[in-house]
Amino acid sequence: ELCRMLTGSLFEEGEERKLYEEYMRLKNRLDDFLIKQSILKKRKAVVEALLRMGEKQLPELGNFGEIFSIIGILPRKRLQDLERFLANKPFAMKYAEFSTDQVLVHLIGLLDLQDDLEKVLVQLEFENVKLPENLPRDCHEALLILDEELSRVTDEIDSVKKALEDMKKRLTGFVTEEGVELERLRKLYEDVVRLQRTLSPHIAKPMEKMELDEKTVRNLINRFHREYNSIRRRIHELEWEQKKLEKLNSILKKLKEVTDELPETGDFETISAFTGILDGKDALKRFTQFISGKSVAVQRFDLEGESTFLYIICFKDQSREIKIQLTSLGFKEVEGLSKLPRKVDEALKYIAMKLEEIRIERERVEAKLENLKREFASKAGAILSYLEVHLKIGEALMGTLKSETMRVIQGWVLADQVEELKLELERLRRRIGGALFFEIMDPEPGEEVPTALRNPKPFKVFESLIAQYGWPGHKEIDPTVISGILWTLMFGLMFPDLGHGIAIIAMGLFFSRVFKKRFLGINSQKLGTLMIGLGVSSAFFGLLIGEFFLIETTPLIPGLHAGWIEDPNVTLWLIKIAIFFGVAQILLAMALAIRNELRHGDIIEAILGQHGLAGVISFIGFILTAFYFVGITVIPGLIEFPELGMGALTQWPFFLMIAGIIMMILKPVFAKESLSMGIGNVLETVTAFLANTFSYARIAGFAIVHAALAMVVYRLMEANPIMGIGMGLIFLNLFALTIELMVCMIQALRLLYYEFFTKFYRGTGSPYRPWKI
Repeated sequence: ELCRMLTGSLFEEGEERKLYEEYMRLKNRLDDFLIKQSILKKRKAVVEALLRMGEKQLPELGNFGEIFSIIGILPRKRLQDLERFLANKPFAMKYAEFSTDQVLVHLIGLLDLQDDLEKVLVQLEFENVKLPENLPRDCHEALLILDEELSRVTDEIDSVKKALEDMKKRLTGFVTEEGVELERLRKLYEDVVRLQRTLSPHIAKPMEKMELDEKTVRNLINRFHREYNSIRRRIHELEWEQKKLEKLNSILKKLKEVTDELPETGDFETISAFTGILDGKDALKRFTQFISGKSVAVQRFDLEGESTFLYIICFKDQSREIKIQLTSLGFKEVEGLSKLPRKVDEALKYIAMKLEEIRIERERVEAKLENLKREFASKAGAILSYLEVHLKIGEALMGTLKSETMRVIQGWVLADQVEELKLELERLRRRIGGALFFEIMDPEPGEEVPTALRNPKPFKVFESLIAQYGWPGHKEIDPTVISGILWTLMFGLMFPDLGHGIAIIAMGLFFSRVFKKRFLGINSQKLGTLMIGLGVSSAFFGLLIGEFFLIETTPLIPGLHAGWIEDPNVTLWLIKIAIFFGVAQILLAMALAIRNELRHGDIIEAILGQHGLAGVISFIGFILTAFYFVGITVIPGLIEFPELGMGALTQWPFFLMIAGIIMMILKPVFAKESLSMGIGNVLETVTAFLANTFSYARIAGFAIVHAALAMVVYRLMEANPIMGIGMGLIFLNLFALTIELMVCMIQALRLLYYEFFTKFYRGTGSPYRPWKI
């Protein structure tokens, strides 16, 4: 259509016009098929809902004398409103799930109340449903017919789509591969998988070598489907017949106690005679009142309990109304008596003979099914392998350009594999007689290039952490290794316990070596490998701090003693260590930011940016000024800062910070940006220095909390050993290995993402995913 609009008169006459008209005819045909497919899907869903409702046959719909019967789709949220309206009114209602937010409802009621009901149903967004009269009354048979028709229409849709694709090529030359063939292959693959689940669920590898193409595969699948559906339909027919006969057998055994002869049933010239069972004296009373004054003859046979066998004779034009009324009272019609001998004993023998015939026929059909299963098992492996390979090829070719005779493919290759690719393509060109042209080009400036990560094997597991934040661009530094180290170290500092570390290592080994399934949607092998690293870090710092399953031990750090949590000096020392760690991490992030900007060619940002050289200078000045202000000892006797108070504002670090801030203010001048933006960035940066630095104090905070739990255990053991073991050693250790473990993992990840990554990492790249067949 676009081609016609652009070329105008080219389509006014000749072959192009005919081709375009044929294209539009096919397009309209496709629209018709899509509408038909939608209708069939809806009808199938209705029949499935009726089966869930407990209906074995499609219900009679319409008005029958004083009774009406309708089915329709109702929003689930409106069901209670309908139930409230129907309460204490002469209506019968059944419903079943139609979709996640809809239900199918079957309503039977008195015709006098139909108008009132319909007004309510309109308000409740009720959608009336009609089923075609040519559908079999049996729900299972109707479902099989709809399945076959839906499969036929789907095949027609695929065929028309393919014809449209061919016409597009003839109309416009090259077209984009839109995946029509891929769609067909996926449908074939899904069909085979469904058949496999039904016929042969344990196929591991091809059992028979076969020369296959798409047409052969389609024909094989259609044949298997056809034969399987035919066998399944026959088994269902036999099961249905068996159930009917067994039901009749049960009823006849009860009737034998009250009569020797079966009543004559069927439709005659003017009258109709039928039988059935009605449960409950109240239902019988209501039916007697209903037929009072009508030309209806009823013969009753009281069965065991409160069940009554009814033989009813009425005029033909009354039979439907009477049956509807009986159905609303729970009447179960007994069909098939007219085909039996009149004597009950003879009828029982006849049923026994028919049941034996059904058993023999079923054995024959099931043997046929087993043969089909064996044949499918011998071919399914080869069919699946063919489809899997061609699906991968189809997925790889998505988005490529094609015409009737050529295909244009473009993509990325790793820089160190370019020469190898050239050699392979040259070999292929010679093999196919030169019918191949290729060109290898460097990326254009600004072009989005996928990134391949090449990390040492122990660190590859941390790539999943990086991917959660964003994939690195091709000019960005890959932060996987440094991030893995920092996250693991921060967790160990927050969760220092030798015993817990060993337990986490054990859990990690279980997930990575034994469990090997997905756990809470996470790859258990990756989760286990991450946990092993965290466990090693936790055990190492627990050994240094002196904790083993919340029991205090002798710390390995010189000057530290058991029970250090009660010493304020040690607590302050731990907070200082966390701050120093944070300062070093922020400086590292800024150094990486400078390198990233230089790789992107942004020299102004690398020198004057808030995370560039100006940011490094001002942050160092800020930290050292703060050290002078409060007085801090970094390394006793080597790096010490005296407490100067406001005198810190006269020291060189303060002027270093001012120099960095001036550089940041000047950045908009060189970058030709708004000066107000530069001042705003400076204010934000200075605030962030303080917030980011103190954010790392949480590392010490969680370590102190863990030590506090150990102190609680110690106090409990001292006061009451039983309480100490139960509440302390057992409950608190379980708490630490669940809630505290998760919190520390998340908090360490938060520091990595929001305090470290935000300084240098953009994460706007895309992963390099090569074709794999």
